Amino acid sequence: MASRLLVASLVTSSLALAGTAFGQGAGAAAPAKPDAAKPAAGAAAPTAPAPAAGPMKDPENKKGISPYMEAIKKGEDSFVARDFPSAVTAFQDAIKLDASKMLGFYRLGEAQLAAGKPEEAEAVWNVALNKDGPADLKAKVHFVLADLRERQRKLPEAKEAWGKYAQFLKDQAADAKGYPGTPEERQKVIERRLKDEKDYAAVKERIIKRQAEREKEAANNAKKDKLNR
Repeated sequence: MASRLLVASLVTSSLALAGTAFGQGAGAAAPAKPDAAKPAAGAAAPTAPAPAAGPMKDPENKKGISPYMEAIKKGEDSFVARDFPSAVTAFQDAIKLDASKMLGFYRLGEAQLAAGKPEEAEAVWNVALNKDGPADLKAKVHFVLADLRERQRKLPEAKEAWGKYAQFLKDQAADAKGYPGTPEERQKVIERRLKDEKDYAAVKERIIKRQAEREKEAANNAKKDKLNR
């Protein structure tokens, strides 16, 4: 008899506790039928699903962003914000993740050039030419290399680089988009500059020679004047 009373007491207590739990969770009396959306009596309250940590990640960059492209994106954001040191670091991080791809080297060169380091940019772009990338991107690398060498006044090297760009566009006409008229135009400009420099060198040499002759003549005249006194 005592056993039955104990069981009845426990059941009553459980129902009371359940009613209290429902009342606290919903702010109203417990419904007649169990609500599947609410926890059973004595069970822990369900936790809200954790928010997504960010975009889906996929090393292949198909179903989500790859760590490589994530680093490239970080570099692009810094570049647009004109934080060139941070852009350089981000593109270097991308290259560490995958040194076979051309894109990281191309963008690193752009960041180095913007940071005032043209020699570093040139070195990086030379490496980029031997990496994997679409024909359009390789055409861009050829273009920026030729343009940089011309701006550095490395005129013979620039003329050669423009020729390589023109030849690449010709060889990859089906895949690479570019400016086929630019190489011929730039090479003509370079040829004129080289000719002007050569002509100026000859003129400069004559000027120096004539100046030396004048100085020698002035010195001789000074000696004659001294003797005549």
